[in-house]
Amino acid sequence: MKFVCIRSVRTRHRLSWFWANLVCLSLALSTLFHVAVAEETTITSPPPPNSHFWDSVRLTKELQDRYVNVQGPITLVPSELPPQVLAGAPLLVSPGTSAPKGPFTFLGRFLTHIGLTPHAIFNQLYMTNPDIGPRPGRFSLGTGIVLGLDANLQKIMGVKGGEIHFEEILFRPTVNGGYPAGPAWAGAVGNYFAGIDQHNDIAGGWLALLTYQQKLFYNRVNFSVGRTHPRRYFFFNNCDNFLNCTDPIMQASAGILPPPYATWGSYITARMFHDISFEMGAFEANMNQYFQHGNGWRWDTRTASGYLLLGGFNYRRLQISHLYGGRYQLSGFFNSSQYKDPYTNTTHYGRAGAEFRGQQLIWRRDHRHPVPSPLPEGLNAFGALGFAADPAAPFKALAEGGFSYHGLFKRTLDREQIKFSYVRASKHQMLYQQRTRIQNGGDPRLGSQNIMRLEVSGHISIVPGIAFEPSVQYIFNPDNYYNPAAKKISSNGIVLAGQLMIDMGFLSGLSAH
Repeated sequence: MKFVCIRSVRTRHRLSWFWANLVCLSLALSTLFHVAVAEETTITSPPPPNSHFWDSVRLTKELQDRYVNVQGPITLVPSELPPQVLAGAPLLVSPGTSAPKGPFTFLGRFLTHIGLTPHAIFNQLYMTNPDIGPRPGRFSLGTGIVLGLDANLQKIMGVKGGEIHFEEILFRPTVNGGYPAGPAWAGAVGNYFAGIDQHNDIAGGWLALLTYQQKLFYNRVNFSVGRTHPRRYFFFNNCDNFLNCTDPIMQASAGILPPPYATWGSYITARMFHDISFEMGAFEANMNQYFQHGNGWRWDTRTASGYLLLGGFNYRRLQISHLYGGRYQLSGFFNSSQYKDPYTNTTHYGRAGAEFRGQQLIWRRDHRHPVPSPLPEGLNAFGALGFAADPAAPFKALAEGGFSYHGLFKRTLDREQIKFSYVRASKHQMLYQQRTRIQNGGDPRLGSQNIMRLEVSGHISIVPGIAFEPSVQYIFNPDNYYNPAAKKISSNGIVLAGQLMIDMGFLSGLSAH
């Protein structure tokens, strides 16, 4: 069967283009699913038991079985991760940890028996700016309560490789958050690096995930469709920390909402060779529902501004099957939305860019006598390079790199990081900030386009299911992206942050089985 999708369309029909191609992609994937099922049922013998492919499948399945109820992914097995969490986020529970008995243990065992896996995670972020920004010495608090459910359709109704994923995130309580950004925390600290970390949630909650996922050809092909977010699949978290993996190219310049704000989207990845996968995705670009105090449950596209296309390649080696595992991802994006140049006030359609991200284990303590473990004690190097090809984009280029040590003092889940980030603000963005300051009787200087950050952070496991992430940032040449009306150009300074994370599902017994 052959499908022909729409290749071009005039501007006023951009959303029709998005939906036509999304439907076309869904039909193609549906056909692929039926072909794959038929092919798998006709296979009479598996590949040779000593082949690289079959060995990789066996190891991956072993990891899946061990980590199925752990609410956090393995950074080096991205195609097999539970999609309820962002790729690369650190673990809250080690797979070897005994499941506790809690008030919902019986319910958790019953749901798991019938193919349902619930999860519930609490996280709360605290930030303060002692000496930086238009209003130094301010405090902010953001909360995210994640409630989700994963359904194994093979166990429930015999659909091999089929899964349904649901997640709702509640955002209360918050302090000094919300929109507009100027009077809130983001406006107090001013610069993008520190302002984007904190929640700017307007509504009390948001539908973060509602997708159908299908795995085919012994997991060589994996696709999802529904309500989701691009950063569940692209621009992975390579620095083992929730706090310091923000991305100014993907979020500010590409013009999409940060995670976990989900819109319509589809994603597919296919393993081309042993360690190389191709991936692509199409997503609705819709920031307006957020500004209109939406909650993600309005599923029409009348407020959408366009579509977001992403594609690229993944190279990854499992640490359980390779002495030095690593992951590398090259991704490109195109957003069809209308953009306004803040300095010239002209508008145009479309913005493109690309980014390369990587993480590599460069030393492990057990290198003389390696043992099969996805979590060895060792030193990882990570970094990213990105750009946006549009003079009207707020940020033109990103370069960052650092080191992360895993398992210090034999604490398997702990991570300690040091990271340096450089972002190049566009000339038009800085001219816009300068003009706005002058109009308010402020400093007439332009301000530096070269914005840098040095950050020391960590992920500290307190007890199984509870972790804390401290962070100290020193920002050089800060911009005023979130508060261009401020009269002064901010000087260098410090931002302090900490995040508490609690796996309520694990501790209560609900998702520990």
